[in-house]
Amino acid sequence: MDEVVLVTGSESLTGRKLIEKLLSRGCRVVAPVAGKETEISETETPNLTVLTWNRSSWFSAKTILREIIRRNGKLDAAWIIHQAPTVNVPFSEASPSDAELILEQHIKGNVALVREVLPNLPSKGFLGFVRPHKAGTLGSLAAMSDGAFTSFATGVMNESGTRAWSAGFSNASPDAEGFTTALLSRWDERPKKLEKRWFRYTEGRRPFSGPSITDFPLRG
Repeated sequence: MDEVVLVTGSESLTGRKLIEKLLSRGCRVVAPVAGKETEISETETPNLTVLTWNRSSWFSAKTILREIIRRNGKLDAAWIIHQAPTVNVPFSEASPSDAELILEQHIKGNVALVREVLPNLPSKGFLGFVRPHKAGTLGSLAAMSDGAFTSFATGVMNESGTRAWSAGFSNASPDAEGFTTALLSRWDERPKKLEKRWFRYTEGRRPFSGPSITDFPLRG
């Protein structure tokens, strides 16, 4: 397999597990990591490229996609993994800078990157939105970030201009190993009738099927 795959959220357990599995398949993986300037970091891992991503910058998102195409000539798939904000305090205790950080990095960042990803994916490509497992109760600002990610992903998948096969995936279990295996299974299958849906993974059941899995058509 010689597919070029973008994976955000490599700082998370889900992101790391997904990247490991993609590399074992022979994919060329590009992993943007948070930073102030967009820079390329060579790694000791074959087929893995790390790019510093300023999530507050539209220009940084554009630079990342330009570098992917320049170095690889194509982009076959993208996994956009939601990263929960580190700020998870009651709204009454949050500062204006806390809110700005979430708006700029956790909401604007994904919007900017997906905007650049979409025109570079082929009609037979893949676009997956991922909500990893979250322990505990989300504070209001973290909940805002999570809700914005889900609603934005739903809207993107519903738009006719999204040519690639797309779906959203939510993990209701701490089992990141099983979750990422299920993600790749759905990527391999890409059944037309299951496109543009959200899927919920629960440990111990068949991936994305069975009574513990909720999947539903997206609504505009």
